[in-house]
Order: sequence, then C-alpha cells, then structure tokens
Amino acid sequence: MYKDDLIVIGVITGKHGIKGLIKVKWYTENADGLEKYNPILLKDGSNHTLKIRFKNKNQAICYMDSLNNPEDADFLKGQLIYAKRSVFPELDNNEYYQSDLIGCRVENNKGKFIGMVSAVLDYGSSPLLEIGQDLVAFNNDNFPLVNIKQKIIVSKFDFFGDKNNE
Repeated sequence: MYKDDLIVIGVITGKHGIKGLIKVKWYTENADGLEKYNPILLKDGSNHTLKIRFKNKNQAICYMDSLNNPEDADFLKGQLIYAKRSVFPELDNNEYYQSDLIGCRVENNKGKFIGMVSAVLDYGSSPLLEIGQDLVAFNNDNFPLVNIKQKIIVSKFDFFGDKNNE
C-alpha cells in the first residue's frame, strides 16, 4: 500500500478507562467518519475495526479490535489513523481533498514558479500550506485558483517569505 493511497482521518490521543478504549481526535467532517471508513489502518499497515462508544470533549472514545487493556491502548498514543483513498466518495468538479494539494506546483498569476506544496496543516481555523519554509493560509484570497488535474495552484503573491512584508 502506497502512502498516496491513504488519507489520515484521525489521531489516537490516548487511552480511556481500564478496558482498552482509546481517545481519537477525528479529522473527518464528524466523528461518524471514523467508522464510515472501516477498516482503518495504522502506520505499521495493520487493519483494524474502530467502533465509537461515545464522544467526549471533541474526541471520540472508541473500541478498536485487538485492544483489550489500557497498556496496549496507551502504546498507540500519537498514532495516525488512515483510511484507504478508494473508500472515499468521488468529488464533483472543482472539489478536492486537502491531501490532493500536496505536490502541487505554486505559481503567481503570471505563471512564475514560486514553490511546491510539501504539506497541508490544519489546526482548525484555516488550513496552512507548507511551501518551502513558509506556511501560508490556504483560502480564496491567497490562492484564487486551484487546478488539481494539472497540479497547479495560483497564488496572489509573487513570492513568499520576508519579502512579502516589504
């Protein structure tokens, strides 16, 4: 399985209780997305079934098959949860997943190369594109055109970094 075939849908943030339940911060539209994309995968490539028991403070408390004690659950803290790209719904024109932005060429509106998107970071307010050493808020103002098929993103900026503040 190639990394490009997987999409991160959550992260295990710790254990919950004494029965091996885990706390999961979901990156899907809502917590139900965690179950929707079963079987989930972990970094080692192992498949698991995740079942939500309840939600608590913006985290899902989940049962994961093969976990029966808090020690094993605690060992998974920080592990990303992946789903196969093939189980995600097809999108309409001009729609894309954030992971599709990685590897896109960023150009100014004259077609001049600025950089490549190496990561998309989303901490809740606005996704950030990592372009070289810069993090830039990903929104329609900063990036008025995204062409996923051609892997090109057009920026309103001619360059990034300290020179934009001059």
